[in-house]
Amino acid sequence: MLLRKRYKKDILNGNIFEQMMLLFFPVFLGYILQQIYGFADAMVLGRFVGKEALASVGGSATAIINVILNVIAGMTAAMTVAVAQNYGRGDSARVNSVIRTGFYIATVFGGIISIVVILASPALLTLMKEPAESIGTSLIYIRLYAAAFVPYFIYQSGICIFRALGDNKRPNYFIIITAVVKIALDFLLAGVFRLGVLGTSTATFLSYVVSAATVLTVFQLTPDIYRYSLKDFGYDKDDLKTIMKMGAPFAIQNATYALPGIIIQSKINTFGTDAIAAFSAYNHVDNLFWCYSNAVGTVTVTMAGQNYGSRNMKRVRKIGWTAVLIEETGVILYGVAFTVFRRALLSMFVNDADVIAIGASMMAVTSTKYFLHSFVGTTGSVCKGCGLSRFTSTVAVFTVLITRIAFLTFYPHVLPSDPLYCLPLSWGLTSIVYLLFFLTSKKLKVTDPS
Repeated sequence: MLLRKRYKKDILNGNIFEQMMLLFFPVFLGYILQQIYGFADAMVLGRFVGKEALASVGGSATAIINVILNVIAGMTAAMTVAVAQNYGRGDSARVNSVIRTGFYIATVFGGIISIVVILASPALLTLMKEPAESIGTSLIYIRLYAAAFVPYFIYQSGICIFRALGDNKRPNYFIIITAVVKIALDFLLAGVFRLGVLGTSTATFLSYVVSAATVLTVFQLTPDIYRYSLKDFGYDKDDLKTIMKMGAPFAIQNATYALPGIIIQSKINTFGTDAIAAFSAYNHVDNLFWCYSNAVGTVTVTMAGQNYGSRNMKRVRKIGWTAVLIEETGVILYGVAFTVFRRALLSMFVNDADVIAIGASMMAVTSTKYFLHSFVGTTGSVCKGCGLSRFTSTVAVFTVLITRIAFLTFYPHVLPSDPLYCLPLSWGLTSIVYLLFFLTSKKLKVTDPS
């Protein structure tokens, strides 16, 4: 029980709203800090190099990378659930075994996808109709980012493991280190030495290497039961099976959100450099809302997972409704702010009036419709925390992947903002399914969901 003594934050008892908020703010801060070093790339390139550089990094290259990052997020979500559930049961030995297996997956799986993406990136950019003038710089960005998938995977695994244990201090320390290194190198390599996309890409690679080394050092030096050393490299068959059984559907679910992004990007690419640069700036502003929403989802998974591990399903359901309340607060605040200040926010990344106008029209499509996403990251995250990975991945395939692809295929796209209408459409459908399931399913009322 050494692990329980180390972490004093009890989320199995007490006021749910207060506990969620105590967990939420550090997680939200962590997401914002992660977004800041993404901002650094866009601001340095968009304002100091030019909209063409912003388009090459924020266009097709980012769409491809986002698919991989979403897959990795699915695997680390499975680690979060496995650690949280075993922690909720008080099984410290199994928690340690899951951590060991998780780092094994991060290293091996991360290495495989790095090689695949590096080799396939030229064909993918051509398929996405990337403008000829930006293919060269886009390749530099993708390949250097892909080379960092292993350290990125290790870094994210460390963050998710600590959050699953209820410790939000160390994840934010990791994120701050990454942000400081990333931003400093961005301004040094791209700003001072004028290396442009090569500079920002190198900064990304080096920042993740430093972060992974920091994570592994913390796990190696700790005296607690979750201690991990490189000499322990390996896996437990049962834990590998458990993580992959949950992780594969989670990865598929996350990919269903990212894969249509490739089609959206391909559609926007046909409108030229201004539209691509505008979409890049739009994404950075829009991500500020997803920092909030994802933080709600992360906290919900952790709390639902631990309480499911202790078999307190009544409390699990209360966690879901509390998460909806917190999510709706963010929907209102961000919706109003983005509607009123969208041009000012976009101008942080680019100073071209035409690009800002296109970006503002894109924001108008989504910022007033965030409420349609309200039950996806809340009641949907409860399902994740309870291990219902097959259900959540199946929902995503039908309400997100198929819906968005059908819309993008058959809806006429006259303006650069038109492809984005598939987003609120899929949010609404997914929310309806999750809400109905949450209200009616016996799987969230019994102790052992099938």
